[in-house]
Amino acid sequence: MGPLIQQVCLVTFLIFFPCSSAPVADGTETERQSTSESTSTLYGLDSKVWFAVFVTFGIIIFLGVVFLVWYKCCRDASRNLLGVFHVVGREEARSHEVDVVLDGKTAHSQLKISHNGKVVEWVTQKGEPQTEIDKNDIDKHFDEDPYVLGSMVRAMRAYWEVYVKENKDWVLGVTRATASRKGQLVLSPDNGFWVVRISNGENLKTFMGDDVLKERIPHRVGIYVDYQEKKVTFYNAEDSSLIYSFTNGPSYEDDARPLFSPWKYEKQPITILSIETKNVK
Repeated sequence: MGPLIQQVCLVTFLIFFPCSSAPVADGTETERQSTSESTSTLYGLDSKVWFAVFVTFGIIIFLGVVFLVWYKCCRDASRNLLGVFHVVGREEARSHEVDVVLDGKTAHSQLKISHNGKVVEWVTQKGEPQTEIDKNDIDKHFDEDPYVLGSMVRAMRAYWEVYVKENKDWVLGVTRATASRKGQLVLSPDNGFWVVRISNGENLKTFMGDDVLKERIPHRVGIYVDYQEKKVTFYNAEDSSLIYSFTNGPSYEDDARPLFSPWKYEKQPITILSIETKNVK
């Protein structure tokens, strides 16, 4: 836009400079009259005509600038919309599959973690210990809500699957490594959580306004994190259909970690599927 405006200003200057620099004679009355006539005309046009030309030219420039600004805004908006609605298919997401294991150091005290770090379940009796929490890890675990974090190799894109067929209450997603783990948590993107949940085996929701997702309840959930696009996407891993996609997801600097919960009083565990155990049904 800059070079165009410079050219317009140059042309305007060349057109109007002769009017402002017309000579003023100091000779006879005839010369003064001739000079006056020359200052009121240019190329056979009087000052009124030139004023109209100047106004018209100014309006054209103004409209041109408005059009360029409008075009740029519309182009940026269309790009943003494309970014919002473009969702990676599950098959492409699976090409970024990583192995995830549960981090017992972060688990709520009534969650029991399996020895292989793939299964988590709610323990009804507090007397039944889950994976022992070292006193040095007290600040790392969730103290009120029944969550546990997962560990994985960091990459720009990551995908994993969780088996939840028998479980009627669960929470799955990702969270910032620095997000709060104490007290009753509000699992929203603003607080560093990107999750979906199911309650009573029938309502699939996000924590943003409790939006009910009109999708078939999955038995196997695929979760895909794309740091570059800042998206967190959930799939029904049985038929590869989309469940939900957060478009305001974490950046690479946020160091997002998988989040799991079989929820309170749920008798059935949830299982992280290893790459080699995808035949679980």
